Amino acid sequence: MRIAFFGGTFNPIHIGHLISAIEIKEYFFIDKFVFIPTGIPPHKKIVDLSAKDRYDMVALSVAGLEGFEVSDIEINSKEISYTVDTIDLLKKQYKNDELFYCIGADAFLSIDTWKGYRELLNKITFIIITRPKYSIEQIKLKYNWIKFIEAKKIAKYPSRHQSAYIYYRKIDISSSQIRKRVKEKKTIRYFVPYDVEKMILEKRFYLNE
Repeated sequence: MRIAFFGGTFNPIHIGHLISAIEIKEYFFIDKFVFIPTGIPPHKKIVDLSAKDRYDMVALSVAGLEGFEVSDIEINSKEISYTVDTIDLLKKQYKNDELFYCIGADAFLSIDTWKGYRELLNKITFIIITRPKYSIEQIKLKYNWIKFIEAKKIAKYPSRHQSAYIYYRKIDISSSQIRKRVKEKKTIRYFVPYDVEKMILEKRFYLNE
């Protein structure tokens, strides 16, 4: 089985995340796509919503979407969520499967600040999701020991050590943009799934950010 994981705070999850996930699943012939909301993030010290609220928004977003799941592996931990530790646990759980890890270009650019990042790049194959303000060429230059492969067509790309595939994201939406719109009392309709919009408005998330 080919499994892709997508970690992040998802504060909140939005259609950019979801469309990227759907396309990656199709492009890479992924059998199962798993979102992993961060429990206690090591780099983002201020997360205004609880891990449970962020998990619930992801769960609402993928409900009924075949081949998509959300994992509570990090939100159930009381320790800081380090990706290298999460991947160790997942590799034990899925020891006979091909595993991929999805990450935004912004996060990958600073992956050298992550715990055990070189070790991590030997454990799982990364899929880098492009962002408009972050240069892929800058990433390639900074991490010139990694093999980068552009995924511009549908193919059964194999998992590889010290390698990363580049997926060109089609929609430029960010969680911070959504939080800002909520605070300014602007609509977020179509920026997030309907059930997520409803949860944000009913629980008055982000108004005091």
